[in-house]
Amino acid sequence: MAFNLDTLRANIRAERARCNISQEELAHRCGVSTAAILSYENGIYVPGTDKLAAIAEALGVTPNDLLGWPE
Repeated sequence: MAFNLDTLRANIRAERARCNISQEELAHRCGVSTAAILSYENGIYVPGTDKLAAIAEALGVTPNDLLGWPE
């Protein structure tokens, strides 16, 4: 399965909206800066595996869900 940055950034944004939490709240839950969340959602930076796992956990999904990969 190939990595697709557009899918990742769109899924982070969509899941955050589904959970009705702000970028600031997600950042706090994941232990990163708000600027980092903004950068992930805009496709400027790709979160490392540890941050991807933290984002997924905070959003109640799996990293594969965020990456758009089947389980």
